[in-house]
Amino acid sequence: MSLKGGAELHKRLRAISAISAPADRGRESSLAARWQVNTTRIARQMVPVRTGETRRSIRPGTSRRGRTTVVGKFTVNFIDAGSKAHDEPRQPGLTPSGRVSRRKRGTGKVLKFQMGGATIFRKKVHKPRIAAHPFKKRAAREGLVAVNWATMIAGLWNRAA
Repeated sequence: MSLKGGAELHKRLRAISAISAPADRGRESSLAARWQVNTTRIARQMVPVRTGETRRSIRPGTSRRGRTTVVGKFTVNFIDAGSKAHDEPRQPGLTPSGRVSRRKRGTGKVLKFQMGGATIFRKKVHKPRIAAHPFKKRAAREGLVAVNWATMIAGLWNRAA
C-alpha cells in the first residue's frame, strides 16, 4: 500500500521547516527572522535612554547553540532585572598572570575616575540600587504577536503543494 500525496506532504513539511531559519542565514521571510526584527524594534523603544548606546546594541543574532535570538550589551540585563545597592572596593595590585602581588597585597590601588572635570580618588565606590525596568519578555511576546505567525504558517503550507 502506498501513501497518496506523499510528495505533496513532503513539500509542505519542508516549507514550514523554513520558519525557524534565522535572518543571518539569508531567509528574511522566515518566522524567526520576522520575530527577531519585530522584537528588536519593540525592545529598542522600551529601553530607557541616557546615551543611546545600550539601545543601539540591541540587534538580531544567534545564541551559542545556533538558535535565533535577540542580543545586546550586558547592561540590558541590569536594566531589565535591576540591581541591589553595593560597594565596589579598590582592587589589589595584580601581576601580569592575574595573581595578587605579595608586595601589594592589602594595600590595593585606589579607584580613580573623572567627575565634573575633576579627578577623584576613592578607596571604594558606592553603587546605588537600580530599579528594574522589565521589558525583555514583553518585547519578545509583542514581537511574536506582530508576526501573525498562524497566518504565515497556513500560507506556507498552502503554497507548498
